[in-house]
Amino acid sequence: MTGQPKNAPQDSGSLCDALIQMKAIRGGQRFLVITYSENDGGADDKRDYASAKEAARAARDYVRGKDESAYDGALVYDRMRRIITRLYGSFPEFARPVCAQTGQTIQA
Repeated sequence: MTGQPKNAPQDSGSLCDALIQMKAIRGGQRFLVITYSENDGGADDKRDYASAKEAARAARDYVRGKDESAYDGALVYDRMRRIITRLYGSFPEFARPVCAQTGQTIQA
């Protein structure tokens, strides 16, 4: 017995994923910084930021190597609009978020 009513719909995980994404967006974590390093295994999610300005500053700092070794590239991904809003350095197409709309990237 699972404790669920007999006729309860089975959640495939997609509803749960959508709720988690909505919570992140509403919680002020709309912009995600992703870095890329060819020598360090490719793309890596870093931190979430409430504003595009904060995320862009952090992405630039990752490429410059302000607090650690410099990355080849970094981007700012808008979770709500599902687009890349800023791109710094070298970040190959194959390593970018899959659900990002193409052609809307702003090079910086």
